Amino acid sequence: MTMKATLNGDEEIQFSHNEGPGHRLRRLREEAELELSRVAVLLHLSEEKLIALEADDYASLPGPVFIQGYLRNYARLLRVPVESVLDAYHAASPESKRIPELKITQISHEVGSSHALVRLVTWGLVIGIILLLVVWWRGHLQWPMQISGSADEENTSQAVSEENEIQETDAEQKFPLVEVGENGVVTLSVPPPVQEADTTVVPTDAASVQAHAGVTASDAGAVADSGSADSAPVSAVASAVPAAAAAAEPGQVVLEFGGTSWTKVVDGNGTVLTERSMSAGTRFQLEGNPPYRLTIGNATSVKILIGGRDYDFSHNIRGNVARFTLDPGTSFE
Repeated sequence: MTMKATLNGDEEIQFSHNEGPGHRLRRLREEAELELSRVAVLLHLSEEKLIALEADDYASLPGPVFIQGYLRNYARLLRVPVESVLDAYHAASPESKRIPELKITQISHEVGSSHALVRLVTWGLVIGIILLLVVWWRGHLQWPMQISGSADEENTSQAVSEENEIQETDAEQKFPLVEVGENGVVTLSVPPPVQEADTTVVPTDAASVQAHAGVTASDAGAVADSGSADSAPVSAVASAVPAAAAAAEPGQVVLEFGGTSWTKVVDGNGTVLTERSMSAGTRFQLEGNPPYRLTIGNATSVKILIGGRDYDFSHNIRGNVARFTLDPGTSFE
């Protein structure tokens, strides 16, 4: 059996049944004076594959599908009818007529666990994180409040204890001690006044001080007359009473507390004049080198007097706590 093919549309080529398609295409290439390397480049094949294709060595080639593709492209390059070349290939290789069964496999979307379980775990994690954030935020808000509450309780208890101590001291100092000796001499023993290191009580009423001095002197005289006592104890009592308060100095700074207040005062040398809780009714005079650095709690209940004049520091209050520097010499400029 012979097959006919035309080369360039003019020359008729006869393919014998015993000649494979590769041999025929090689003969046509040689007649067209095309080099093997040139054809390999045009067909995008290696020279080894092209040599095997022209020798009909199908065992060295990938498979029937690829071989048919090579033959089809080779025939088109040489302008040979593709059908005749493929028919010659099928005749030379009957197995090429078998169409491979193409199995379509469905790629399933594999998940390690079911979708419902994954979603449940995801939502559980999200809810857990939200709960942790809420608990942390509530604890963050309550913690400072608890600290401030305990600090207020400590300040209040400290203020009460200090007030009790002051009252006990005042009770002890209120009356002089009367001692009668063996010879019948009456002696008045006045305890020394207890003064705090950083607190000075400012007398406010000169007339009351004078009246108190007069009453004390008269009482001492009466005791001396009845018991024939010396005049020395009387003079001791009179000297223990402070003189009438003079007018406040221009640079004198006094803090008057209308309520319990934690107060810290540092003078210009860095000396801490006070750092404690002041009870209501306390008057505290600053005795140090200005300027003073003040920290006053419950600031709305505290009054500052400079040279007897009321000093307004309300612009320094933040959250009922005042922190500012005070220079008495320039406060009213």
